[in-house]
Amino acid sequence: MSRLSRQVLPVETYLAKLTAADWATLKDRKVLLKGKKGQYGVMVATPVDAATAWAVLTDYGNFHRFLPTVAQSQVIETDGHRTVVEQVDRRRILLSTVESTVRTENLEIDRQQISFRLLQGNLDYMYGHWRIDPAPNHHSPQPLLLVSQQVAAEADLGPFKGMFYSLFETSLVETMQAIRQEMERRARSQPF
Repeated sequence: MSRLSRQVLPVETYLAKLTAADWATLKDRKVLLKGKKGQYGVMVATPVDAATAWAVLTDYGNFHRFLPTVAQSQVIETDGHRTVVEQVDRRRILLSTVESTVRTENLEIDRQQISFRLLQGNLDYMYGHWRIDPAPNHHSPQPLLLVSQQVAAEADLGPFKGMFYSLFETSLVETMQAIRQEMERRARSQPF
């Protein structure tokens, strides 16, 4: 049985914290990253429908096809709304290529939120959730969907902890950009 929360957090929790500058960033199609030292919120706005967004976020076995540092991804176990996924992440750091394998537990809630936590990997911990929410109409002339991720992660790297945070922040932004691109690519290829 999963220890992940089945609670869907109210959208007001996120929207109340967004400033006018944050909304301007989102309307300019930029990724909004907030937080530091292992506690982050990352968000993007896109004109796709919720079904398309959800299909991308839950396409666990194909993450390697559209996420920039994921070399392999596979579903290990599925039980109702709970899915265990294993990913091999590969990235260049300084002059070498570093590869790591992580296994996460993902709990899908009401086609709106995916709570996740690290089961195995080279981090001390990682947990959080993905969400999709409609943006309030007064922030854009066209309907927009907000795709967000809240994540907490830590790795024991001693004196290199600052480098971990920097790499993790960069990865969050690149991943969100790739997810939005995949959502919009799929939306364009849908028949009318």
